[in-house]
Amino acid sequence: MSEVWEIQDSELDAILTRERFVITYLMTLRSDSCRQLDPIMKQLAQAYEDRAKIVKIDINKNKIAPQKFNVYIIPAVLIFQNGILREKILGVATYENFRTAIDQHL
Repeated sequence: MSEVWEIQDSELDAILTRERFVITYLMTLRSDSCRQLDPIMKQLAQAYEDRAKIVKIDINKNKIAPQKFNVYIIPAVLIFQNGILREKILGVATYENFRTAIDQHL
């Protein structure tokens, strides 16, 4: 069973280099919207366990990733393919919306 891995800013570049497809979830525990997305991210981790790595970064503890990718609204989901940012989804979206966005890049 796959899961959503919490990582630090310092780990992101290595993961983007190592993994072919990475979904990065920028969030904070203080946000109701982010808490709404947690179960959706877990579902996505299960659905794509063999095809994608899903990681989350708490922006209260990590300031580099939001600045690097110009994220000023949370939650934010960044879809990377071969280390290149392919899509940025800001705010709350449905499981189906995320599946559609991910499937376009797989």
